[in-house]
Amino acid sequence: MKAAVIKKFGLPSVFEITDLFIPKPKANQLLVRVYATSINPIDWKQRKGNHRFILGAPFPITLGYDVCAEVVEVGSQIKMFKPGDVVFGVLDNKYGGALAEYALGTESCFALAPRNIRFEHAAAFPMVSLTALQALRDKAKLKHGMRVLINGASGGVGHIAVQMARLMNAKVIAVSSSRNQTFVESLQPDQFIDYNKQDILKTTDKIDVFFDECININSPRIKHMLNPGGIYINTLPRPKILFHKILQLFTKGKKVKTLLMKHSSDDLRIIGQWITEGKLKVELDEIFNLNNISAAHHYAEGGHSKGKNVVIIN
Repeated sequence: MKAAVIKKFGLPSVFEITDLFIPKPKANQLLVRVYATSINPIDWKQRKGNHRFILGAPFPITLGYDVCAEVVEVGSQIKMFKPGDVVFGVLDNKYGGALAEYALGTESCFALAPRNIRFEHAAAFPMVSLTALQALRDKAKLKHGMRVLINGASGGVGHIAVQMARLMNAKVIAVSSSRNQTFVESLQPDQFIDYNKQDILKTTDKIDVFFDECININSPRIKHMLNPGGIYINTLPRPKILFHKILQLFTKGKKVKTLLMKHSSDDLRIIGQWITEGKLKVELDEIFNLNNISAAHHYAEGGHSKGKNVVIIN
């Protein structure tokens, strides 16, 4: 099978297109033929070697977690899927493996893909949607009428979080730049803030949740914005979580929470139902093919994407 691999950590140019053996699924795994994947920040951070002290350096490495794919073969323990099913989800292997024509994952990685969208859109949903859902529902306990500020509302997680917060009947303040204002306002937040024109730290209205998807404002700086019992949430990698827990000591009763996305077929089915009902959409910024993976990573790493960037595999 054709795959994009790295044999060292570094710039986007480290990718090589090569041929690998098609992997064989274990009893608890599915073998899927990957239609498309999308690029998340974790992908280019791992390419640079940011996680090498946690995950090691088992070169050659095939990166990528999001997939929309067709089930080809199932292990003996698989109950929910069969060959021919079209699924979407987040792979659970070390470093993922989605930048290849075939990949492996356990049952908890997948749900049946919504039938009313194209496969490249389905590939863009999984990681950002699971992150947004688990942050707002599980960490923030978001309820009707609560006020949530989403910092980075035009990004992958951010633009999904705006929509989900509205589905949860919260009041949404979306923060982005004027460059993406039209796009963000199309998601119908209750208020839009251009961070180039307004210092969000000087916002006078109190909020219940500050979802810092940009991770560029630490919790003590926004504690004055939170209502009593208010929550600051970000999606920090493991090594920085302890630091932000320490910061909670200085927030006077307000809570600091960090999220590590969990694989969940049940959550993917919820997301799939919202997509099928037309309640949730994903914005695609650029579409690349596997041969252009270096350009795709270079573009995504620039940090100004509107929504998601997708890589077509098959």
